[in-house]
Order: sequence, then C-alpha cells, then structure tokens
Amino acid sequence: MALSKVWVHAEATENGVAPITLEMLAKAREIADVVEVFVGGDGAAVAATVGAHGATKVHATGDLSGKLQGVHVAGALAAAIEGGEAPDLIMLGTTQDGRDIGARLSVKLDKPILTNNTEIEVGDGIVVSTQIFGGTQIVKTKFAAGSPAIALFRPKSFVAEESGGGAAEVAALAVPDAGAAGAAKLVNRHIEETT
Repeated sequence: MALSKVWVHAEATENGVAPITLEMLAKAREIADVVEVFVGGDGAAVAATVGAHGATKVHATGDLSGKLQGVHVAGALAAAIEGGEAPDLIMLGTTQDGRDIGARLSVKLDKPILTNNTEIEVGDGIVVSTQIFGGTQIVKTKFAAGSPAIALFRPKSFVAEESGGGAAEVAALAVPDAGAAGAAKLVNRHIEETT
C-alpha cells in the first residue's frame, strides 16, 4: 500500500537545500504516489533542487522577514490541512526548525508526533522505527490517529538520490495571523521578543 501524498519540510541554507531534506525526499518517493514539499520562505529558491529529487510542488509561505518558522509555517500548514489539502504523512527533519514546526502543528491539529526516527514502513498503516539503547534495539510505532501522520527523522537515515525531475511547481501557502507569537524574531539563533 503506497500513500497518496507525502509532504516533506524543505529546509534551505545559504548553500542551498539542506541534505536532510533531500534524504527525506528519497524515502518519500519510495512510499508515496505524490511527493510535495513545504518551505518557510521563497519557494522558487528551492524548486529546481527539490524537483530534481522528486517533489512535484512547493508550498511556500514567502519571506517571513526573520520571524520564527514554527509559528508561521505550522499555522499555514494547519490552515491548508483544515481546508482539505491533508497529506497522509508529514516528514520533518530533527532540526531546530523541524522540531518547532512539528510540535506546533501537532498541537494545532491535535495529532501525535513521533520523533527521532530512522526508518518508515508503509503496509498496514504507517510505522516508524526509532533506535534505542545506542542502536542495539529498534522500537516500531504505528500511527493510529488518522491522517496526517507527523514524523521527524534523524539526519543520515536515508540516502539522498536525484530522480531526474524538473523544477517543482510553486504554490503560495497562506500564512494566517499568528497574533503575539507571530511577532517574535530569530536573531543569531536566539529569540527576540517584540512588543
């Protein structure tokens, strides 16, 4: 059983798309018919790279002007999902932004989030694997709360491979008003509260 649609969090650095994004895209292609990404920022900046790795669409918030990704991206994703665009699975990297977005999205959708995963299987449901005791044992956990499942993956869990696709289509991801939480900015990886 393949999933219908998977969304992967695309993280960009000054050097381009982060390796963890490309790793997750390779796995997403194996388990889903449609693979799309979402990004807190300019979708055109990542469209060619993620397209070459199998993504067909980039859902982009546009410039967030240094504001916290978690607040705005999670709000935008929740609104899109509640509007009927729910994927079967949302994959994020175990990074600062991935954890922030995932945690906030979990609360907004009232869905569990499974973190620190190193593998995912799709068959009779979605099952993620987590290494414990220094990798000597593997715990497998099956999502049972319905779509979308939200999972975070460790870097180097999958091997990044291009699929040869063209640039992904870029679609606007509307960011709802985030209230006071939306005013906080990230300055040198420290949160600056604004009033």
